[in-house]
Amino acid sequence: MNGHPKSSVLRYVIFQLSVLLFCVGVAKSQVKKSIEIGAPSQAILFVTNASDKSTDFMMRLHDQKAKEIIRQVPYSTTKLLVTKTDAQQLTFIVNKSKWTLDVATLKQRNAMILFDGQSRPKVIYESQRYLQAAKPILTNNKQSSTPQKALKYDGKLFFDSIAAIPFKPSRQYAEGIISRSSLPIYSTQKKGKYDGTYISQTFTGENLEKPSGMITTVYQQGKELSANNLSNGINFYTKYFYNKWGLIDSIQQLQNSKWSSSTIYQYLPHAILITNPERRSASIHHLNDQYQVVREESIHFVYQRMHWVDYRYNENGQLIEEVSGLNDAIENRRLYYYDNLKADNFSSWQVFDATGKLTAESKIAVQGNESTYLFYRDGTLELKIVSKEQGDYQYESTVFDKQNKITSKTIQTKKSSSNSQ
Repeated sequence: MNGHPKSSVLRYVIFQLSVLLFCVGVAKSQVKKSIEIGAPSQAILFVTNASDKSTDFMMRLHDQKAKEIIRQVPYSTTKLLVTKTDAQQLTFIVNKSKWTLDVATLKQRNAMILFDGQSRPKVIYESQRYLQAAKPILTNNKQSSTPQKALKYDGKLFFDSIAAIPFKPSRQYAEGIISRSSLPIYSTQKKGKYDGTYISQTFTGENLEKPSGMITTVYQQGKELSANNLSNGINFYTKYFYNKWGLIDSIQQLQNSKWSSSTIYQYLPHAILITNPERRSASIHHLNDQYQVVREESIHFVYQRMHWVDYRYNENGQLIEEVSGLNDAIENRRLYYYDNLKADNFSSWQVFDATGKLTAESKIAVQGNESTYLFYRDGTLELKIVSKEQGDYQYESTVFDKQNKITSKTIQTKKSSSNSQ
């Protein structure tokens, strides 16, 4: 594997395999963001669709009334979820009954969705009625009037502590982060070979004739400047901002030309903090003296939970183990194997559950400019990906299912400099 420019294909393959391993209903989740809530949990959700059926005044009134209710429930739990959401599909389940609401089809732009955990959800359009309509659910939940006395993860204390650390990244610090951190965001920058505009098209369907999605990514000496993802008529645009040393400052995301979300990076002597402006959650990447990520903690201050991953490396700096879990419980363990001690990329990996049972594994075989990735779940071949390098980080990658039938094909090409902007 060493010396082979496979990083671009490998990133694509890792994404494909991760989706298959950890997600349910992959094809649908890429189309619409969704939420599923089942009894006995209750929910008060505030949603907005893309129609233009309400005035700016009505939108402000919706936001005002939503905030009044959200303030009454500062800590959502598994029993009650109170939040504004950009999910486009909401599913509610009570025993064998199931109701699905498509936000895009609501009669008005703004609405409140009430789910009492016992019957069909209600849609409330009149903002002035929000509080009165939500009172039965609010009354049934004790935490609606009094916040939790003791928080395991205290958001205010956390961010106040971070703000108290005086630290400005230096050139040496930045070079260490970019070259050794193993963060995916820096995987192309540390090699510095991506340069220009790359177009990646994915073809699906029986005949693989029309692209189902297209991603246009602009690089400058390895740094990813922007990515434009057009899929199913929806345009997702991501813009990356860097400081003078080449470290990520922030990532801004737009959907159909409207601002969607922000991701903010903050650097500490032995950690990288990734959060959003609302500070409802934070991801902390802890670093050792070699600037390798040794632990990742993703904390959600509202739901009071933490997902974590511990990383272990060998003496050559190769990642050999990941152990992940939720709060105090271990969920799985992943081991990585290499063809030799100098290889940049692993040649196989295995995943074990909390009991030590082997649940998934992947094997990679390289022959010339062609790489074959095999993914197994519980000993059965689930997915095969064949990728062909075509020079200058261009490639063609074909995905086969367990019956060896082609399900998709992705082609990445570099836009000629004469046509680049």
